[in-house]
Amino acid sequence: MTIGKASADNRAYRKISAWQIVAAAWLHFAVPIYVVAMPVTALMVAPAGAPFAAMLTLVPRLSMWFLGSYAGLGVVCVTTAMAVEPLLHWRSARREASDPNRAALASARRVARAIADGTNLLGGEPAALLSAMRDPRWDHADTRFQALSTDLAEVVRTTCAALATASADRRAAIVMLATTSLRRIATALTALQAEQSRLDEGDAQAIARYVAMRYDTPDIGGDFAGDEH
Repeated sequence: MTIGKASADNRAYRKISAWQIVAAAWLHFAVPIYVVAMPVTALMVAPAGAPFAAMLTLVPRLSMWFLGSYAGLGVVCVTTAMAVEPLLHWRSARREASDPNRAALASARRVARAIADGTNLLGGEPAALLSAMRDPRWDHADTRFQALSTDLAEVVRTTCAALATASADRRAAIVMLATTSLRRIATALTALQAEQSRLDEGDAQAIARYVAMRYDTPDIGGDFAGDEH
C-alpha cells in the first residue's frame, strides 16, 4: 500500500530556498570582504603621508559604515531572492511537469535519500538492509517500483521522526518496527526484480527465435549469392 505519495516526495527531496543560499553566501563572505576592504578604504581616506597609527584610528568609524552598508545590501539581496523565488519554483515545477521521466527521477531521488538518511540515523540491521538495496536494479520507470520507493521513503521518514522524539526505552521497539518493514520491502523488491528478470529473459528469447526464423534458412547463402549476379 502506498502512503501519502505526494507528501513523501516533498519531504524526501526538499530543495534549499534561494533566499537561504543568498543569505548563507552573504554571511560566508562577510569576514573576507571586511579584511580586504578595511585596509584599502583606510588607505584611500587617510590624508597623504599619514602615519600608520592615524590610519588605525579610522578603522572603528569605517567598520561601522561597512557593517551598516553590508547589512543593508544583504537585506536587499535576500528580500529580492525571496520575491523572485516563487517564479523560480513555478518555472521548475513547469519544467518537471513537462518531463516524461519526472516520476522515475522522483522515485530514484526517494530511494537515494531514504538509503542515505536511514543508513546514517538508524544503524544496525536497518542500515544493513538499506545498504543492500543500493545494489539491486531499481526500474524507476515501472510504477510498481515507484510505489515501493514511496513506501521505503515513508518508512525511513516516520522512523527517524519517531526516534527523534522517543524516550530511551522505546527506541529499540521503534527500530524493530522499522526492521520488520524494511525486510518486507526488501522481499517485495527481490520479487519485483525476479519478475522483471524473467520478462527480460523472455524478450531476449523471443528476439532470438525471431532472428533464427528470419535468417537461419538452408538456402540463405544461395539467395545472397544469386543477388550478387
